[in-house]
Amino acid sequence: MKEIQTGDKFEIIYQPEAATHSGQQLKIIPVDPYFEPTKEQQKASINYLVAKYKNSEIRSILTSQVEFIDQGENFDSVFCNHCGQTIEVEFWQEAMDNSYQHSFSDLTIQTPCCHKLSNLNDLNYEMPAGFSKYQLNIIDPDYDDNQKNELIRNLGDILKIEIRLIWAHY
Repeated sequence: MKEIQTGDKFEIIYQPEAATHSGQQLKIIPVDPYFEPTKEQQKASINYLVAKYKNSEIRSILTSQVEFIDQGENFDSVFCNHCGQTIEVEFWQEAMDNSYQHSFSDLTIQTPCCHKLSNLNDLNYEMPAGFSKYQLNIIDPDYDDNQKNELIRNLGDILKIEIRLIWAHY
């Protein structure tokens, strides 16, 4: 494993020789976009994942600013977390652009459908996505859906926070 500190980013990278890159990634983020784990929590998280996915490249990434953690080609649609109505892509993109201008420091929006206050992180993304300063990435994991609850529970215990799984394809 190697640690890399560059400007506003700290990474811990595990890269086995047998790692593959088919474009599939499992991204794991805290539900709280502003959460910053300790270095010990980052190391414990990556060690836990290495034990489960020893043939996959795994990265622990902490940035100084919140970023949109996308699902790549898996993006489908966005829904209001209050009323369930579809959020038009044009509205969502404009809200994203406005929030990006402030480094995603304020994710607050008023939904166009039911006019309730929400935020970009709480919207329901068809194929999940989210916002975070911290993410764990597993490249081409040998993953079984039966592992989902265990993974969420164990990483949540290590990080002491609720987490979200995001499947991305590039």
